[in-house]
Amino acid sequence: YSKGWFDGSATPQFKATMSDVHPTIGAYDSQDTGVIAAHMEQCRRAKLDALAVSWFRGKRNGEWLSGGDVRSGPNQDDILDSVMTIAHEHGLRSTIILEAYSPDPEAIREALAYYIARYRNDPRALHAKGLPVVSVWNTWEHGVAVWADIIEWLRHEGLEAFWIATNQPEPEFFPYFDAIDIYTPLSPTETAMQQYTRIRAAVDSYNSSEAGMASPCRWHGTVMPGFEDRLMPERLVRDDYAHFRYRRGGHYYWETFAAAMASRAEWLHVTSFNELPEHSFIEDSLEYGDQYLRMTAEFVDHFKNRAC
Repeated sequence: YSKGWFDGSATPQFKATMSDVHPTIGAYDSQDTGVIAAHMEQCRRAKLDALAVSWFRGKRNGEWLSGGDVRSGPNQDDILDSVMTIAHEHGLRSTIILEAYSPDPEAIREALAYYIARYRNDPRALHAKGLPVVSVWNTWEHGVAVWADIIEWLRHEGLEAFWIATNQPEPEFFPYFDAIDIYTPLSPTETAMQQYTRIRAAVDSYNSSEAGMASPCRWHGTVMPGFEDRLMPERLVRDDYAHFRYRRGGHYYWETFAAAMASRAEWLHVTSFNELPEHSFIEDSLEYGDQYLRMTAEFVDHFKNRAC
């Protein structure tokens, strides 16, 4: 974010949805290293282990371009590197959520090749099973065949990763990704418990197959304190997800945590630290204080101390 996100001067399309969002540290610039350090202090209070930074890197007219939508925005490489350095100083690791909105699969492949090659041996980066973790958003845009080709090509080039398909519960993706999650549990017909139970059963079914026993898929449960995007008119044309979840004083956060625990999630994913326009943040704010940082720390303690 820049400070113009908060007053609408930089992003007027988000002015309404940001009007009731007031971080305790004030309107901020995400590139400010002091802001990043303050955020890392909050992450440590919440007992988080790692961060996933929204990121993409592509080309336009032959020139490298950065930004969440590959058209505009600050240099995401610089922000990622700053977050990685400051997070590491606070005992956290970092990875990316690849914003795979490019219509060109080759651009996605190049971006992933760049990230994996650059960070696969970086001690600041999050690793699992000895491999750099890569979380991918928007896998549905190109379909499973394209993603199978991308991952296979990277593997052939020696660029192995621990792949997470985020917001992707379809079983056809299980053979190609190491883990799946639901970034926002916003089913219009199921509770979080029902949704997570169904996905856990699908993962277990796949893992009992010959392919799954050779290369199992993991289920990562999302905990989310709330959600609201009804003040984004372009979102309302969609009816495939619920556009809000009331926080109810923390009760909804507990519901998603209970669902994640009941579904035997291998990891917990927090949606989100500061996805402010979607109102899913746990960041310390004037509206909620540090309630959600404290609740997250409790969840971490319960999760890590659960019976195996």
